[in-house]
Amino acid sequence: MLRLMLVDDEPRARRGLKRIITRDAGTEIVGEAASIADACQLANTLKPDAIFLDVELGDGHGFDLLDQIYPGSAIVFVTGHSGYAPQAFDVAALDYLLKPVDEDRLSVALERIRRFREQASRDRSTHPDQPQRIHIRLPGRSAIVSADKIALLMAEGDFTRMLMADGHNHFVCRLLRSFEAELAGPPFVRVSRSLLFNLDHVENVAAHDGGRSVVSFGEKLEPVVLGRMPTRRLLRHLRPRADRNAVQTEG
Repeated sequence: MLRLMLVDDEPRARRGLKRIITRDAGTEIVGEAASIADACQLANTLKPDAIFLDVELGDGHGFDLLDQIYPGSAIVFVTGHSGYAPQAFDVAALDYLLKPVDEDRLSVALERIRRFREQASRDRSTHPDQPQRIHIRLPGRSAIVSADKIALLMAEGDFTRMLMADGHNHFVCRLLRSFEAELAGPPFVRVSRSLLFNLDHVENVAAHDGGRSVVSFGEKLEPVVLGRMPTRRLLRHLRPRADRNAVQTEG
């Protein structure tokens, strides 16, 4: 059964879409929202298989929602404006439907959602012992990264820079706090408003004047300078792990 959510500020549009979706016996509408604010809370609570999302809403654009919600939900834009299609696929939307929605075209979208869900399920069952995997949306595509390969996440406005242990990084249109909610801690710990560390990749903490520190992650990543309070938070989390020899605190 596909668990679907509808986001549109026009009740009539939601009713029409709901009517044709539920003609497919394999679907269930688990939630509806008329605004970005309501949709954000509902999507993160329900974690639907897919969200049918209007672009122009009363309190913003549907694109504004994407960096705030559970990333495992496929996105299908439903709008009366064809001009947003390039932007929709830049954020890796699964499909783009024009109003009024044709029933045959909707069936294609539902089949794409099923394939998307089945692939995710196969990935989980084929690799049951695999580390946690994080789904991210990048320009023009989606990607899945292993959480244990992430060394550090840095907030940059409404975006997050994901620094990988191998030296690569991803610039993701998603707020840091949404990653904090998804990633297990420890090893992931928030040491400041803009920094989320993976303790497993911290190699050295070198003390500086005023309680500051320079944190090293290995030769492939640049060290990060921390202020006094973030340094205290980091050390508080690292002390119980001191016997692992992965971290040497220099005083």
